[in-house]
Amino acid sequence: MTYRALFEMKFKQKISTLELEKKFPREKLKILNLALLEVPIHILESIVKNQKQLFRLLSLRKNLFTENQTGTPD
Repeated sequence: MTYRALFEMKFKQKISTLELEKKFPREKLKILNLALLEVPIHILESIVKNQKQLFRLLSLRKNLFTENQTGTPD
């Protein structure tokens, strides 16, 4: 399953993170990464210490939210 499909379910269809984890247990890492996208950037920077992971999350956030024309949750 792609990030885009999970994004649509989580943010467009308003399916909770827990429900997504139950439906798609093999996609747990992607679902958790999407859950982190809801955290404001200044908090995300203090939570994620690995710069590579932080950059990846911020890039994912930018791509998914801009492609879907959804306001970023800040």
